[in-house]
Amino acid sequence: MSAGEADVRLDKVRKVFGTVVAVDDVTLDIARGTIFSLLGPSGCGKTTTLRLIAGFEQPSAGEVYIRGKRVTAIAPYRRDFSMVFQSYALFPHLNVAENVAFGLRMRRVPRGARGTAVAEALDLVKLGALAERYPRQLSGGQQQRVALARAMVIKPAVLLLDEPLGALDEEMQVELRQLQQRLGITAVFVTHDQEEALTLSDRVAVMRNGIIEQVGAPREIYDRPVNEFVAGFLGASNFLDGTVISREAGIAQVETACGRVSVVTDSATVGAKVRLAVRPERVRMNAPQSEGVSARIRDIVYRGSVTHYYMNSAGGPLLCYRQNAAAGDWSVGDDVRCAWNVESGVLVAPESG
Repeated sequence: MSAGEADVRLDKVRKVFGTVVAVDDVTLDIARGTIFSLLGPSGCGKTTTLRLIAGFEQPSAGEVYIRGKRVTAIAPYRRDFSMVFQSYALFPHLNVAENVAFGLRMRRVPRGARGTAVAEALDLVKLGALAERYPRQLSGGQQQRVALARAMVIKPAVLLLDEPLGALDEEMQVELRQLQQRLGITAVFVTHDQEEALTLSDRVAVMRNGIIEQVGAPREIYDRPVNEFVAGFLGASNFLDGTVISREAGIAQVETACGRVSVVTDSATVGAKVRLAVRPERVRMNAPQSEGVSARIRDIVYRGSVTHYYMNSAGGPLLCYRQNAAAGDWSVGDDVRCAWNVESGVLVAPESG
């Protein structure tokens, strides 16, 4: 994808603060009309990357493009974007409607068109009845919706969101996605919340130490993580170390300390030491005489719709999520066999050290 085809492009962008490398040679293409999330733990470089797109920080090296235009050295106010900050940054002396209208007024949109656009924006975030209230009279979630409406009402090329969605329930997150799609706005948001990224995003970049570990669609990253960090950060994973003892027709047999497992792979060689990851919801718990790896239940945690089974095995700890409608009569101390479909496991690059 060239810079002209992407709404946002970062080309070998690097940002250094003193001796700290905050963003390390990042290249990204963010397609028009998509929601793209920068996901990672605190200090991974995701907020700095967002600020580089906005122009609040200047890269130490590399180039930034918006709508095919090189904006690396262009001031933020000359870039076609809106931003929603963590603090929302509402004007306390303006009411809700006036806050939302601010960007339109700065762009000299006529009063009539401005009023119509503000009303539509507030209705979309379900705040039409609160237009005359002031920020101090709103809850945190309501203030957040005002900030979203203010950012989206001007219909920018790019909407930037710096971890602003924590107070939005799942329904509002879905509504935000529908609104973004209706307006055709490209949205880039920073989050450390894995569920938020999976719910909202078309594509996700998982970051660590200023480096992008993996980029892909949410399902791709969740189901096929490239390394142990991604598998462990984006949801929970079980890890088993083993040795490949055979491989045929794209399926490897891996001998682990707690039993033999099969995994789909086109690269593992016989004799190789490997690490297998499998999600807890893909694990099935069977009777001790069944096929699978051996484990013993050490704790059971009821979580409402699901129950979490924590187990010990010769290969390390194992975790299984079971829907309560299908829950069996398992107890702490029971011996079980854990199994999963061959396509549910994935070989990942282990953490060094």
